[in-house]
Amino acid sequence: MNESAPLVSVIMPVYNGERFFEAALLSALEQDFDDFEIVVLDDGSTDRSTAIGRTYAADHPRRVRYFRQANGGFCSARNAAIAHARGRYLALLDADDLWMRHHLANAVAALESTPGTALVHADVRFIDEHGAVLADHRDPDRWAKWGHDPFTAILLRYEHVACTTAVFPRDLALQLGGFDVRYTGLGCEDRDMWLRLSLQGRVTHLSYHAADYRVHSGGVSRHSDRMLKARRLLVDRMLEFPQGRRLRRPALSAVALSEAEEADCGPIRQVNAYARAIWLRPIDPRAWRGVMRALWDVAAVR
Repeated sequence: MNESAPLVSVIMPVYNGERFFEAALLSALEQDFDDFEIVVLDDGSTDRSTAIGRTYAADHPRRVRYFRQANGGFCSARNAAIAHARGRYLALLDADDLWMRHHLANAVAALESTPGTALVHADVRFIDEHGAVLADHRDPDRWAKWGHDPFTAILLRYEHVACTTAVFPRDLALQLGGFDVRYTGLGCEDRDMWLRLSLQGRVTHLSYHAADYRVHSGGVSRHSDRMLKARRLLVDRMLEFPQGRRLRRPALSAVALSEAEEADCGPIRQVNAYARAIWLRPIDPRAWRGVMRALWDVAAVR
C-alpha cells in the first residue's frame, strides 16, 4: 500500500456497533486488493466499539486509521471520515455489514477502466443478526434497461443501490458537499448521494455478490415512519435539479407505494396509500395491482 496516498479509502462509521463491528473490519482487511486504507469514524460510541477501533488501528497501523467525534449522526460521521480520507476513491462499509474478498478489486477495476464513472455498485445478500441468509435476489439483467437513466430508476424506486457496495471518486463526493445532514436520524442520505452522483457521470452496476447486508432490530431502515419522512424529503431535495422537478409526481407516487408496502401498514392505510399513488401517477401498474390486492384483503377481513 502507498502510505501517503492509498487508491481507496474505506469509509467506516460506527456508533455502538460492538456486536458486528469486528467482523465488518475483518471483511475489509481480508480483501484480495492491497492499495487501501480503512478510516474508522467513531461517532461517540459508549460500548466496546471504541476499544475495538483503537485496537485494530494499533495492530494494523498501515491499514486502519481511527478517529472519534462527539455523536453527530450517520451523515456527520460519514462526512468526517471523508474529510480524513486520502484515497482517490471512497468505498462505504457500515459496521454491521460484510464484504466479500473480491469486492474492492472488482469495483476499482470498473472505475479505472471507464473514465467518467461516478458510481460503481454491486449486489448484496441479506443476512440476519446470526449470519443466516434471508434473501439472495440477484438478477444479472435488472439494471441493464436503466443504464441510460439511473436517476429515474433510483428516484422512482425501480432500482436500489446497495450502500455497502458503493465505490465512487472522492473528488466528486467533496464537490457535492458530502452526505446531506438534513437526513440525520431519518435515512435516505445514501439515495440522495446516488442521485446527485448520477447527474455527474456514469453509474455502473456489477452483477456479482459483493457484500452481505445485515438486517437486525437496530437498523434505521426498520423505522418506517422515519423512512417515509426521509423519502418525502428526498423528493423535495431533488426539486433543486431539472430532472427532479420533471419527476416530482411520479416520485411522490413511488413514496406512496413504499408506504403501502411497509410491513406494519394496516389495510385501510394501505388502500389509501395505493389510492394516493394512483392519483399521482395513474399509469403505474404497480399501484393498480396493489390497490386491488389491498381491497381484496379488506373485503376478506370483513
